[in-house]
Formats: sequence, structure tokens, C-alpha cells
Amino acid sequence: MLKRKLFFVLFLLAGCKELAIAQLSKTPVNSFVVVELFTSEGCNTCPPADKILSEIIADARKNKKPIYALEFHVDIWNRLGWKDPFSRYQFTIRQKNYNDALAEMEIYTPQLFVNGNKPFVGTDKKRLLNEIDQELKKPAPVTLSLSKNELSTSDTLLIEYESSKTDKNLNVYIALVQRGLVSKVGKGENSGKTLTHENVVRTFENVPLLSQKGTIKIPVSKFKLNKDFSIYGFIQQKITKKILAAAGFDLP
Repeated sequence: MLKRKLFFVLFLLAGCKELAIAQLSKTPVNSFVVVELFTSEGCNTCPPADKILSEIIADARKNKKPIYALEFHVDIWNRLGWKDPFSRYQFTIRQKNYNDALAEMEIYTPQLFVNGNKPFVGTDKKRLLNEIDQELKKPAPVTLSLSKNELSTSDTLLIEYESSKTDKNLNVYIALVQRGLVSKVGKGENSGKTLTHENVVRTFENVPLLSQKGTIKIPVSKFKLNKDFSIYGFIQQKITKKILAAAGFDLP
């Protein structure tokens, strides 16, 4: 009787072990999420979206989640009295290209894109969390690794990338992002408010993915690099805008 009970226990343990192995095998390899928020300090509906993104970033950093969130400040609101100090026309064009490629009828702020998929309103936290959860369950179709070249200078970072494939229809994007930024807005829709930002994109460069290894130059002479800066990179399809891989690391 004792032997029979022992056999039964061992049988259950073996079953649990096989179940655990089966569940482990279903875990996506190199899963990732790239979240892009298009925002502006001149837009009074943007601060709540900025706050949501900051919460996502804080959780990802604390729990080491492969979530690469980027805050792009567009310049379309600058004409209304407040010039967003982090805005660039380059980011406005990126948002427009997204909307054109995905056949969206309206460009607005705050607007979110997750892994290059269809956009939605930047204050929709429930949908953002759901989109992130769904994307983290998918295996990455391509791998990407990044590192800083030893020959980098105080004016220029040399970022080395390595991909598991090449394709003329893909681009490698590298962003320098900065955390802990604060602005006291003096004019416009947010006049009188003090706004905080995380992972603001300060420079944004790209090259075609024509080889598995390469170097991208990132100009940094305007910045005093410290622990609040990170390098984020991702591989994106030129036409569909689908993002296939992502990686990143903190500076200095």
C-alpha cells in the first residue's frame, strides 16, 4: 500500500514537471513592445497621456519588462503661443507618415502606436495595457542587439547594431531618450502648469537594414549625458510600419 501511494505521488510530481516544461516552451523568445506617444506641451489633453506613459515606464524599469516607450513631441501646437522645447518637425512628419501608412483619417495628440499597429487615443490606459499584454505574448520574428562603440566621443555616440536578418524594406531606428524632464509652461493651453516627462526622444536616427551588422552615429553635443539617458533601437518595416524587434540600454 505504501509503495502504491509513493508511486502515485511520484506520478503527480512528474506530471507537474512536464506541465511546467510545456508552459515554459510556450514563453515567447525575445518578446518586446515599442510604445510611441505623440504629444505636445501645447495640448491640454496631453499631460494625462504623458502621466500614463510615465507609469508604464516606471513599471517596466522596476520589473525589467522589455517595453521601450518613447515620447515624441510634435511641433503642430507651437503656433498657439507655447513652443514645446522638446518638439521637432521630424517627429511631426513621423506621426504623419504613420497615419498615412495605416490609412488613418485624423492626426491628433495625444496619439499612441504600439509596435507599429493602428493608433488610439493616448489617454486610453485600459487599451494600452491590453495592447502591451498581447504584444508581450508574441515571439519576435527578428532579433536585435545594441552596444556602444568604444570610439564614441562626447559629441557623437557610435551605436553598434546586430540583426538576425537583412532586408532592404526594413529600417533600423536608434533613439536617444531622456527621463526626468520638467517644464514650466508659460503660455498656451497648459499655461501655468509644471509638466514632467519620461523617455522624451531627443535624437532619432535611422539606416536601411542592408547588413546584419552596422554602426549608427548619434549626435549628442547638445546634451550632458548621465543616468537619465538611454539608447533604444528597433527594426521597422518601411511600408506597413510593423516593428519586428527592439533592444535598448541605459547610459552612461
